[in-house]
Amino acid sequence: MLLKGKTAFITGGARRLGRAMALHLKQAGCTVIVHYNRSTADALSLQNEDGCSIFQADFAMLRIPELRKRLQQEIPVADILINNASIFNRSKWESISEEQWDQELAVNLKIPFFLCQFYGPLMKAAGGGKIINILDIAAERPYLHYLPYSVARAGGVSLTRAFARALAPEVQVNGIAPGTILLPEHVREEVGSDIIERIPAGRAGTVDELLHALDFLLLGGDFVTGQLLILDGGRTLTW
Repeated sequence: MLLKGKTAFITGGARRLGRAMALHLKQAGCTVIVHYNRSTADALSLQNEDGCSIFQADFAMLRIPELRKRLQQEIPVADILINNASIFNRSKWESISEEQWDQELAVNLKIPFFLCQFYGPLMKAAGGGKIINILDIAAERPYLHYLPYSVARAGGVSLTRAFARALAPEVQVNGIAPGTILLPEHVREEVGSDIIERIPAGRAGTVDELLHALDFLLLGGDFVTGQLLILDGGRTLTW
């Protein structure tokens, strides 16, 4: 896929890895629409300084009929969909509430499904498109203190494979499962150091390495689909 002139919709794109992907695709010549929830200042800077469009929504609360209506009105076309938004809350599995379960499954799994359901047929009818689901190594190695998140990420792998079949051959659907690239903001420095010590590569990944993986799936032809690209420096080998 040639990126220049394409429209990319990135959820959770105002900060961190989402922002890096938004700026990367903007620099490659894409029209970029960034979804955000509460990161208003960051989203506005992308809009005012970098020329991205923005789309505010609380995916934990937004009902699907309203989502479809807004997409039809505000983002009727997308050549590239990147499902990046997530909720990542630490909690002992014994004390997880129904509200927390519902919120995390909604943001991390339900919304990506319905975005694929909305844009996938449009891409297929247009003759091509790319869907990238940003997942996590927790899909295969669940974090017991982030269990709803891990379950949702495992569901995201199945979602990726299912839509790859449903939308073939015109649309390619793949996932990227980063390991340690940017540590969660609430993780203490000593915990982060302990995680990095267990990575065979001996270091955390870089944002540029994530962008290279993204470029491979977007630019590397149409023969890769339904795959999960694990970008973890070998961490899952020594879990």
